[in-house]
Amino acid sequence: MEIAEIWRYPVKSMLGEQIDQANVSPAGIQGDRRWAVVDAESGVSLSAKRYAELLRCRAWTSDGEVMIGLPNNCEYPAGSTEVADGLSDLLGRQVVTRSADTTETIQHEFPTAVTEGEGEPFLYEPETEAFFDCAPLQLLTSSTLVELQRLLPGSIVHRARFRPNFLVETNERGFIENNWVSKNVTLGSLRCEVYDDTRRCIMVALGQEDLPRDTDVIRMILKSNDGRAGVALKTLDSGLVQCGDKIETLA
Repeated sequence: MEIAEIWRYPVKSMLGEQIDQANVSPAGIQGDRRWAVVDAESGVSLSAKRYAELLRCRAWTSDGEVMIGLPNNCEYPAGSTEVADGLSDLLGRQVVTRSADTTETIQHEFPTAVTEGEGEPFLYEPETEAFFDCAPLQLLTSSTLVELQRLLPGSIVHRARFRPNFLVETNERGFIENNWVSKNVTLGSLRCEVYDDTRRCIMVALGQEDLPRDTDVIRMILKSNDGRAGVALKTLDSGLVQCGDKIETLA
């Protein structure tokens, strides 16, 4: 097994950027989800779980600065008045972009029916250093994608739906990550603890770029694997991880 792709999402719930290598620590990949779109008054972050329009926006890092591309093809720095105005128009709600470095308490606004993206919102406080839902690192294997595609021949099962930090290429079959929970893995030389499954929600069904909205994806994950697809990691140290690094699971 080896790392085929590394992804970073500079702004929560927006499309991210593929990178060849990443500096990784217990706080996650450097620059990952350090920004979010937040309510201008309360500072509570918004999620594509409830505001799917966020997935029409893209965030990337340029010369150390986070940039945001809006659906109208305009590009602005995160934190700018221009991007706040554009996002407020897009979402129909007064918002700004805010860095985790300037946020005292991170809170997310999620729908009560998370797997459907419906219902009145509730506030969730993840106790993380950046705008993660819960885990600083997410890993997904190609075997899980292949298994879901087999179960859903009429759907497009694509890595982008799952927003992993690390996509691992393997010749194994099935939901192999299920057996990794409570074990340690190495990403190249970086030691990590697999401390939980990744429980999926409406995010995997939302449309983005060329992928259509497809609720069969979340329904099948719930039916076939108890809502699980991929695993959540915490690193036991810090280091550089690169595409092509080998993956090993440890007892």
